[in-house]
Amino acid sequence: MLKRMLITGWALAIAASTGWAAGITAQNVENRLIVGFRSGVSIEEGRKIIAAQRLNIVGEIAEARLFLVESQPGSLQAAEAVLKANEKVRDVQRDFWAQWIESAPQSLQGVTLPSVESTLKELPKLDGVGARPKAAAADEVQWGVRRVNAPAVWGSNQGQGVKVCIVDTGIDAANPDLQGQVAGGHNAVEEGKPWTDDHFHGTHVGGIVAAKQDGRGVVGVAPKATLYAVKVLNKEGQGSVFSIMGGVNWCTQNKVDVINMSLGAPQEIPFLKEIINMALQAGVTVIAAAGNGDNRGNSGPVGYPAKYEGVIAVSGLDEADAIAKWSSRGPEVSYIAPGAKIPSTVPLSHDASGVKAYSGTSMACPHVAGLAALAVARGARGPAAVKAALTGAAQRLPGLSAEEQGIGLINAANIR
Repeated sequence: MLKRMLITGWALAIAASTGWAAGITAQNVENRLIVGFRSGVSIEEGRKIIAAQRLNIVGEIAEARLFLVESQPGSLQAAEAVLKANEKVRDVQRDFWAQWIESAPQSLQGVTLPSVESTLKELPKLDGVGARPKAAAADEVQWGVRRVNAPAVWGSNQGQGVKVCIVDTGIDAANPDLQGQVAGGHNAVEEGKPWTDDHFHGTHVGGIVAAKQDGRGVVGVAPKATLYAVKVLNKEGQGSVFSIMGGVNWCTQNKVDVINMSLGAPQEIPFLKEIINMALQAGVTVIAAAGNGDNRGNSGPVGYPAKYEGVIAVSGLDEADAIAKWSSRGPEVSYIAPGAKIPSTVPLSHDASGVKAYSGTSMACPHVAGLAALAVARGARGPAAVKAALTGAAQRLPGLSAEEQGIGLINAANIR
């Protein structure tokens, strides 16, 4: 959900819920299935059923009784039919590989996935972390953070102790504004490999939530919240739906408070919905970008997972207090938040200054994730309580419909 504008502590216990050695890549995706077993079927029994079809297990999400399996070329349809006929199998779905955060549509296995990230534009570069000396704290408060009025509450509430998972491309914790802000993470693409961001998107999103207040660079909405980097996409911003499912499950099993998902797809993904529902039922607030319309910058309907019931969907506000032309809109929108020309942290390898500005509902979404962290720090527990706190703090903007802004723009000073 990013529209690119190139200006430009404690460790969380890692739940052993997924496991694969070689990593999940685009290779052989046309031969992969996601198999879900019914309640009461053990993981061991599921493995035996899969083995009987001569399928290779690529990954597991044990808590949901889900397996990612791979067949030999030419045998997928037969194995799929047999599994669907098995009374112990609740569903079988095709895995797919997509470009989730770039501009070009991608078609795989007959499924066209226009990316959640649309048109690319360039603007002049903004001085960032490495480019300017330490300055007054006000200088690091960019327009989006000001527009949600986060500084008004920092004297008593900066989100301290709240755990926020960034389900994305990872986070580069070496950025000066993120040093000490990231307590851990998980790589759901390559098990056991680092969760460091080799793209830039996750680092940018993480900074909007919780870049620290240090008088330089930028500061996030909740600068004392604790970030966890959950890498579900590779260095090209590509990934498997199963990786995203595994990443969300990791957040749930490790009892975080908030999940930020600045990514999505135009079609429903039933197993992903199951995994998100597990998170919601476990008391995790899930916030997702509404989407960026088409590659010509025109708006479109809200995508998934933002469209799922229980997920907080966020549309994008521009600097004129209007909905951005490219922002998706629809009855599923919960709130609107700043999403145009948002400076935030990026890996130093992406830009030596450490700061670039990007636009998209990818950037609007973490403003609300940061506000949710402030609500949790105020005592809100669980998705319903967090949404109630945010709704009580939201204000309708004149000239915008409910499908464009949902309940409105959240004012951090009104979170109770």
